[in-house]
Amino acid sequence: MSGIYGTNKKGLNIEVTSGQYEFLYDLVMMAYELDIPQQKGWDMQTFDNLVDNVCNAKQTYLSNNVRGV
Repeated sequence: MSGIYGTNKKGLNIEVTSGQYEFLYDLVMMAYELDIPQQKGWDMQTFDNLVDNVCNAKQTYLSNNVRGV
């Protein structure tokens, strides 16, 4: 069952600045290029989904809790 916010499954949401996002993006893509998921024995589908989610990030307003603003 899904509602107006998508699925009813819980997950995590992090807030990062644009600069922090660039670092995160580079880290994830570097791990992909270096085959880190295979070396670590990570589930490749889960990692591919992480790459997709990082690549599909959307801009938003940040809360006052974000560090580095």
